[in-house]
Formats: sequence, structure tokens, C-alpha cells
Amino acid sequence: MADLWETLKERPTGKALGLLVEALLLRSLKGSLRGVYLRGEAPTGPLVLVLNHHGFFDGHLVWLLRKLYRKPLSLLVAEENLKGFPVLKLAGALEAGRVREALRRLGRGEWVALFPEGEMRYPGPLGPLREGARWLARKAGVSLLPVALRVVLRGYEHPEAFVWIGKPVPPGEEAGALGELLQALDALLAQTHPREVPEGFREVLRGRRSLEERVRPLVRLLRP
Repeated sequence: MADLWETLKERPTGKALGLLVEALLLRSLKGSLRGVYLRGEAPTGPLVLVLNHHGFFDGHLVWLLRKLYRKPLSLLVAEENLKGFPVLKLAGALEAGRVREALRRLGRGEWVALFPEGEMRYPGPLGPLREGARWLARKAGVSLLPVALRVVLRGYEHPEAFVWIGKPVPPGEEAGALGELLQALDALLAQTHPREVPEGFREVLRGRRSLEERVRPLVRLLRP
């Protein structure tokens, strides 16, 4: 099945279906979140991205990074999660067990992303990391890039997503780097007014406005 979907990517039908999947992902982000904010920059070249996994939109945000950087990016996903939605392979999903294919993609200069905690956890400190990301980076001879994610409901009607890209680290240092980055993100959010954008972040996707924001122009118009 995996080979079938990879072959389909290069055909007109597959490309059209891939565009539909990406449009649905974008619609989900823009319709559910007030916005997505990014801090940091990713270097060029092949990388293994390691991200915390604490919410529904984490996979969507990985896809968004792929679009923002216009970089081939594969997200390793548990095989059982792809069985029901294999069409997600057209948007970059790859079975976690297909290690050789992941290595081939890294060898072509692409990015491979994974959630090394191995499961979705309640929002909080980073959990223990599994060895897969470290092994993959060592085998491919590439660095790991920590990326902290947090989707939070603050001072507006809809949640906001914050993506903080750290600095590349060698295999073996990813747990400390990602844990510290996530801790710094939580601390920054805690000390920032709920209606202000945290220092260093920029809006990369504008989403759904709160009711008060939508009616504010009308209120101003009706003022005597």
C-alpha cells in the first residue's frame, strides 16, 4: 500500500488528491485556531526534527512547517494511525516502521520529523524520549532540530499555536535541548499578557477571530 501511495503522488489524480488533503489541513488550522506564531529559523540541509506531542494540532503544525519552508518533510506516524487515513501519505506522513525509506529521504537532503515521546501526553513538561530519533540521526549522519509546540487558549475565543524552533544539536543532546526549549516556551507564555504576542514570535498563519474582534468595526461605525 505504501508503494501504491508513493506512486500515486506523481500522477495527476494523486497530486489533485494531495492538494485537497492540504486544503483540508489548512482549513482545519484556520477554522479552529486564532493564529499560528513562529519563533526561530531552521537551517538548510537534512535534519531530524524532534517535537513534543501534547495536542491534536501537532501533526497539522508539522505540515505547516513543511509548507512555510517549502521543504520535503516526512512525519513518522504509527502504522495503526495511518491505516484509517492512508491519504495522509500524500501530505507527508510516513509509517514509523519504514526506517530505510526515512534514511533514503534524509540522504536526499529532506527533513524527517517525529514525536520522540512516542505518545500524546497531557500538556506539561517533556516526557521521556524513545531512541528512534537519536538512532535515525546517527545512522544518517545528520543533526537533530528541537521544535517546541504549544497550543493554548489565552485571551481570545479560540486557541493559539506557538512553534519555537531551536538550534540543531548532535545525537544524544536532543532530550535536554527539547525539554529546555519547551520549558522556555511555557515560561514566556506565562509572563506574557494573554492578548499580546510573546517576544520573538511572528504570526505565520492568521486564523479565526473572536466574536468581539469581528463586531468591533461595526461598533465603531455605529458610535455617535
